[in-house]
Amino acid sequence: MKCIFAYRLLILVFTGLIYIIHTPGYGQLLQADRIEIPAKSNDSEFFEVYPLGEEGLLTLTRNERYASRNQEWQFVKYDTAFQALWKRHYKIENKYKPIMSFQGPTKGYWLFAQPDTEHYFFLQLDYSTGAFDGFQGDLLSGIQVQQFKVIGSKALVSGYYRSRPVVIVHSFFDGTTRVLPGLFEKNTEINNVELDEVSGNINVTTYAFKRKNCIFDIRTYNYEGKLLKKTTLSDPRYSVISGQIVPLNEDDSYLIGNYSIGCTEYSQGLYVTHIKDNDPGKPEFIAFSQLQNFFNYLKPKRKAKVLQRIGKREQLGKENKFRYRLLVHDLIQRENEIVLVAEVYYPNQRTATPIVSSGLSRQYYGRTLEGYKYTHAIVCAFDREGKFLWDNCIAIKDLESYELQEMVQVTPVKDYFILAYPQEGEIHTEVIRRNEVVATSEKFKITPKAEGEKVLNDADSYLSPWYGQYFLAYGTQRVGSSSTVNGREVYFINKFTYDTSEIDSVIQED
Repeated sequence: MKCIFAYRLLILVFTGLIYIIHTPGYGQLLQADRIEIPAKSNDSEFFEVYPLGEEGLLTLTRNERYASRNQEWQFVKYDTAFQALWKRHYKIENKYKPIMSFQGPTKGYWLFAQPDTEHYFFLQLDYSTGAFDGFQGDLLSGIQVQQFKVIGSKALVSGYYRSRPVVIVHSFFDGTTRVLPGLFEKNTEINNVELDEVSGNINVTTYAFKRKNCIFDIRTYNYEGKLLKKTTLSDPRYSVISGQIVPLNEDDSYLIGNYSIGCTEYSQGLYVTHIKDNDPGKPEFIAFSQLQNFFNYLKPKRKAKVLQRIGKREQLGKENKFRYRLLVHDLIQRENEIVLVAEVYYPNQRTATPIVSSGLSRQYYGRTLEGYKYTHAIVCAFDREGKFLWDNCIAIKDLESYELQEMVQVTPVKDYFILAYPQEGEIHTEVIRRNEVVATSEKFKITPKAEGEKVLNDADSYLSPWYGQYFLAYGTQRVGSSSTVNGREVYFINKFTYDTSEIDSVIQED
């Protein structure tokens, strides 16, 4: 009897070892370094981090004490080893309110507005020297700014003025302001403003609803703001929601984005189209149901039912329609492929307190928006000819954000992509190689700098690609030696890299 039990136990152990060997390989997230900056416990202090690639990083600590005359802004530049290179202070008059920032290759810019006026202020910072320069300009009073970018010596400010889209070009050199023509139309939304650093052109993509049709336009302007050409995408079945331009040369490019059925913000899939000599070719539409790994975020039984339903509808010749909201990231352009990353989310709405009218007995419940909830992120690749190559997916569990922002960051390492997102003081990772998952979901704690200390509270954490195989985690934490004490509040920046040596060895064995 004992022999039979021992034999069965041996079989179980051996089977378990086989399972471990053949499951996806695991790597390790390594915390290479950390900065801790003491934080002041007040609502008027803000901390921001701007990665500068191999040039290091920039931190901004700003105080908005409205009782004082000025706001105090402190910039510190660090190299990739977290050594401080310089520290600079700048005082902003309290009449100006910060709106948005833009990070160029050698300089950073911050846009300020004086409320209820047309007066704006632009702050320029040279990354290498820490030298400041300021520019004043008059734009439009009451514009709702959506994007702010700088090309050469000109600022581009896009948004909405009286519910209509506008893109304003302001020259730092002579202080002149110009509104780009052909955009101030009803029922039109700005999708994106892109800068072509090679040609110096400005591409503005818009989404318009006209006569029950959805029209996606690309308007190309030169550096002086003159309209050069207009390209229209319109399909009788599908509506293009968003698009990013991949220029090949001056007259040849690709447009990649997502589409819907009907004029709705709910996406049905992805598309790619070739635009040559201002003439868009026939788009290739890729429905979510056609992606190999789109539904991997579901539990196995739920995924099997969805795939079974897709198969039955295809056999009957019916179209599969899935409706999702997508937050599409900037395209990652590699030597042989173009990678699209998008997070799937939905507004997190809750029922508000009932409102009872004095003349009626019926209760009316309102809906309030309390941030956004993310379910998963997709990664898709196209070759340089616009051909769809592969797709993959990472599940996001119970992640919410008050603002709609990119939460999943993607870092290329060798032949892999490290997908990661922060949550409650931990970093969740998954490693993929094209359409294959080579390291399943893992969690790593963001640890303090001093030994014996631990994170007592993580208010907010963010991830950002940095350079090479490194990325940054940063935010605000309370750290201390024991959970029974209050500890100290710090702004932190952690440098991470991912060791893929174990994954490499497993793959080589296979």
